[in-house]
Amino acid sequence: MLHILTRSPFQSSSLAQCAALAMENDAVLLTQDAVLAILGQNEAVETLIQRGVKIYLLTPDLLARGLTPVSQSDLQCVDYKGFVGLTVTHETQMKWD
Repeated sequence: MLHILTRSPFQSSSLAQCAALAMENDAVLLTQDAVLAILGQNEAVETLIQRGVKIYLLTPDLLARGLTPVSQSDLQCVDYKGFVGLTVTHETQMKWD
């Protein structure tokens, strides 16, 4: 399943709720203000990583917020083409508000 998040973890509990339900081999795509989850240590992000959930960040949204794209084994940046690729790869999707 692909979980798509748009809201900041500082203003919404969506990421924490997603972390509680996501399973191994799921993927999480952080878009819009949800990319702010990479600032500091985020417990929900750590939980997802420990569960084997792949985390993707939308590069244009990182750049729009003045953040530098990350290059870590646990986090992967994607462009819009990568976003579309994730939706093709994961037939089941859920958008969190």
